[in-house]
Amino acid sequence: MPTEWVAVPAPRRGFGALPLAGVSAAALAACAGYWAARAPFGAAGAAGEFAPLHLVAVVAGLVGFAFVVRRPEWGLLALVVVLYTNSSEVAVRVYGVPSLLQMLAAAVAAGLALRLLSAPGGVGAARVVLDPLLVPLVVYAAVVLASSLVAEDAALSDERLSDCLKGLVVFLLVTNLVTTRATLRRAVWALVLSGAFLGAVSVFQALTHAYGTELGGFGRVKLAQIVGGLREPRISGPLSDPNFYAQILAALVPFALYRVWGERRLSLRLAALVALGLVGGALAFTYSRGGALAAGLTLGLALVDRRGGLRLVLPGAALLALLLMSVPGQFGGRLETLERLVPDEEEPAVVVHAESSIEQRKLLMRTAWEMFGAHPWLGVGAGNYSEHFDEYAAHVGSATPSYENFAERRYPHNLYLETAAETGLAGLAAFAAVVGGALLSALWAARGFRRWGAECSGALAMSVALALVAYLASSLFLHGHYIQYLWLLVALAAAARRVARAESPAAAEGF
Repeated sequence: MPTEWVAVPAPRRGFGALPLAGVSAAALAACAGYWAARAPFGAAGAAGEFAPLHLVAVVAGLVGFAFVVRRPEWGLLALVVVLYTNSSEVAVRVYGVPSLLQMLAAAVAAGLALRLLSAPGGVGAARVVLDPLLVPLVVYAAVVLASSLVAEDAALSDERLSDCLKGLVVFLLVTNLVTTRATLRRAVWALVLSGAFLGAVSVFQALTHAYGTELGGFGRVKLAQIVGGLREPRISGPLSDPNFYAQILAALVPFALYRVWGERRLSLRLAALVALGLVGGALAFTYSRGGALAAGLTLGLALVDRRGGLRLVLPGAALLALLLMSVPGQFGGRLETLERLVPDEEEPAVVVHAESSIEQRKLLMRTAWEMFGAHPWLGVGAGNYSEHFDEYAAHVGSATPSYENFAERRYPHNLYLETAAETGLAGLAAFAAVVGGALLSALWAARGFRRWGAECSGALAMSVALALVAYLASSLFLHGHYIQYLWLLVALAAAARRVARAESPAAAEGF
């Protein structure tokens, strides 16, 4: 094992706040019992009827709660997996069980609170870590709240505010518990294994054509246009749309790739390589052009970061060849349609025959820009783009006059234009401070680790930075429907910077 991964055992701490733990366990038991009695756990019985499986669920929940309270770092890893695989939403939607994400977050927060209260030196000896990135995050949440004052539908703004507050909770938990290089590495591996699981389900579904089942909720499929009049199933994984699924898969590519390069043990490198192949295969079966561009961008930047060389290029070329062999034939034709995003002045008639999805996105983006021009300071209200779409789309016009699904909500298909249209310059500035600060934090951490010889840790931080790049690049074509993934990456970037600062030789020497 490399020297930089040798962890110093933390001093064992006794929990001096046992009454608080007892109250928390009793409260959880009451809630779990109530939820279990209401939730239809498969064939365990009708809603409202208590069945043996309900008791098993309650006991398992209490045991899990006690373990997470005792070891909140491991609970955080479970939280990362549940969040990235969207298991909580799947459990609610498919099985009717309570939110796993909320229960895990509560348990991890309780464990963190007990650790702070029982720290050596008495109550108050340890303090909650408040990272500087918390400031723009709070400001952004405040802008979202303020935008609800001008929103036509305040309930939609409240939903966005709820997403921001959940992001703040995740940020606080990650930055307070990912405090060592070993924990950061475990968090990255949790993401890699999450990608391997999702990729395995998706590749199996695509290769076996198992489109008639959701595979436990992790194999959703959307029948959509691929090229011209060709319609094929597009893999959506546990999400509602294949493009968003491609976005979160593209963000996993640098995590898996840098583990292939950075791990010393052959078994771990092979595991990361398998995960990378599964993620790449699943990404291809989404048929997402934005996801493919984001993944390609991060691969190119990764090669630049590692300064190429035959040692890296040859294995990468072999992996790329394998992926190309598994890519569906229609995927290349779909990528060719990207050239239609740029108008050809010599062939003006091409706009009339352009692919409807591209023309639709042009209309949606131009409409967002029109809204921003009319409401430059606070926008039309967070979540209220769709409420004003018809009003501003009439001013924009389009070569394609109408689209199907008129009753559906409209989204601008661009996170930055969506932020500008809904929260104005105030929201755009705060959002830019968050993502810009996170990217700089990850890059600073990578540089700091490498400066004092911790190359493996530097690779971890760089993979976080490139994951952010992948997400932000794909957001040029997608709105913020699954923004929780971005908040997780922002939190990991902040944690990486704090770890690099705390474990640097200068910090160890007291400078």
